Parts: sequence; C-alpha cells; structure tokens
Amino acid sequence: MTRKLDELILEAIVTTESEDGSMHVAPMGPQVSVAMDRWLLKPFKSSKTFQNLLRTNRCIVHVVDDALLIAQAVLGKANSFPATFKPDLGFILEDTCHWYALSVSEWDVSQPRALARCNVVDKHIHRPFFGWNRAKHAIVELAILASRVAMLDSSAILLEIDRLKILLEKTGGQREFQAFEMLESYLRSEF
Repeated sequence: MTRKLDELILEAIVTTESEDGSMHVAPMGPQVSVAMDRWLLKPFKSSKTFQNLLRTNRCIVHVVDDALLIAQAVLGKANSFPATFKPDLGFILEDTCHWYALSVSEWDVSQPRALARCNVVDKHIHRPFFGWNRAKHAIVELAILASRVAMLDSSAILLEIDRLKILLEKTGGQREFQAFEMLESYLRSEF
C-alpha cells in the first residue's frame, strides 16, 4: 500500500485492552493524514497489539514528547504506567501530550502486517507538546532498532549506537540518557 504525500508516519504509543481487561502498551508508527482524520495502523499479526485490536476494534494513540516512555514501551516496561480507563474508549496514559481514541472501520489481514483503517472517535490535549531535539530523535531511532533487532545486522546496529550517542551527549537531558542506556544495554545483550 502506497503512502499518500499528505500522510506521515507518527511515532506514538498505543494502548489496547488485553483479554483479561488489563492495559497493553506498545510503540507503533501509524500512518496518519496531516489533518489527523485518516489513520492506518499496521500491527504485526504476531503481536499482542494486533490480537487486542482484532478483538476490540479500538485503541488509544498517544502523542508523547518523552523519549524515556518510548524506550520503556519498546522494551515492554510501560504496562504499569499511570493510566485512566474509560469504558467507551480504552486506556489513556496520564503522561501524554494528546491522544486519539480510534475505532477500526476496516481490516486487511492478508499481509504479514495487518492493516487497520481507523476513525477518530474522541481526542484530547493534555498538555502542550514540549518538542523534540536531536537526543530525543536519537532515542526514537535507537528504539526502532531495538524493535527490529532480530531483523538487522549486529555490526550495523553497533555503528548506529555510536553515531546516535554523539547526538545524546550534545543535546540530551537526564531522561534521554536513561532511555539511551536502557536501549543500548538491551541491544548489546542481543548479540
């Protein structure tokens, strides 16, 4: 499926409701229109997020400016984050800039990554978006590598860690250093 030029990949945090009623938190890069009115989620069919979405047809997509939260989500360490449950919407993380409650309107499960077209059923701005700097971007890139470590060459990952560490050292704060350390430790433990 080709992405339209008025659509971007938004690095975000998605919450879904597990079968036992608990919150599941995962990073995801949904394809979204600039107007934020067209959403396409692309979960891997082997993921817990896919299972939950398929069962409930709903999720909350969180726009965040906290690189540590992204790192924790990638490493599966964010499921205990403070959240509010709204029965008609789902789990809403407290530490978010804004969120979008989505309802799946159409599924295509014929590919390794399922495609879920979604409609916005509610949205809310919690607080202003702080913004991103080079260190925060470095964390996002490192988090993406961590989520794909089994598919990538270890020597390329090690080179990228070194390159991204320079950005961290130039512009990062305490949370960025903590996130980088978590991700780097995880990546190095995988090879």
